[in-house]
Amino acid sequence: MYVTIGSIAAGIILSLIGFFILNLSELAIAGIIVAVGPYLVLKMREQAWITEIEDQFPEFLRALADSQAAGMTLPQAIKMAQEDDYGRLTDEIKIMASKISWGIPFDEVLTSFSDKVKSENVQGTVSLIVIANHAGGNIIKILESAAESARMMRGLAKEQASKLGQYTGIIYISYLVFLSVVFLLQTQFVEIFSEITLPTAKESIDKDVFKTTFQNMLIIHGALAGLMIGKMTTNSLFSGIKHSIILTAIGYLTFRFIIGSSLLSGIL
Repeated sequence: MYVTIGSIAAGIILSLIGFFILNLSELAIAGIIVAVGPYLVLKMREQAWITEIEDQFPEFLRALADSQAAGMTLPQAIKMAQEDDYGRLTDEIKIMASKISWGIPFDEVLTSFSDKVKSENVQGTVSLIVIANHAGGNIIKILESAAESARMMRGLAKEQASKLGQYTGIIYISYLVFLSVVFLLQTQFVEIFSEITLPTAKESIDKDVFKTTFQNMLIIHGALAGLMIGKMTTNSLFSGIKHSIILTAIGYLTFRFIIGSSLLSGIL
């Protein structure tokens, strides 16, 4: 928490100094990376944890149903489940087993777990279990149905992500096309016409103005395109931040060392 706040404050200060005081775009970009970097790493680790929980949760429910069918009580079934390997879910199973041993109702334990995970798939499955259990159904059938439902929802989510993943490639390709257009404009149009002064023009084309404009266009386009990827594929702008960083880095580095390089301009 404090690390994230500190990094955001430091990043904002660096960006302001880079933009308005030293006029160094590199320092401003470094400030942005410092501001969002730690938060992005933490959120990516959290998302990886949630994803693994979602993958293992149906198997956990299936194991509970099998243990119940074998004649075990619910506390015994959960205690047995914690001995198996469910990845990161194992630690949460141990917490649930402890709560069950303290006499906390199974519904409350599952609800507390789903609130902690903050996953729509897990929360939907837990709600199904709680409602069916309160209705007085067979707990074995409830767990089996919930496990199948969770597995189906997870499968649909993966299938949807796979289908929408093609849009990521399309946006990356479109950005590279835009990068190529900027390359042609900077190395052909601007370089050639900057050496020509029309009789009706008061001054020639300022190459530095175009260079700065094209560079800023690439940075802004990359940042917005990355956010668009996140919104289209996962319905979350946050998940697109990593794509924004990648596209912005590609655009900036390409322009800085290739398109805007005086060495390349001289060769062309």
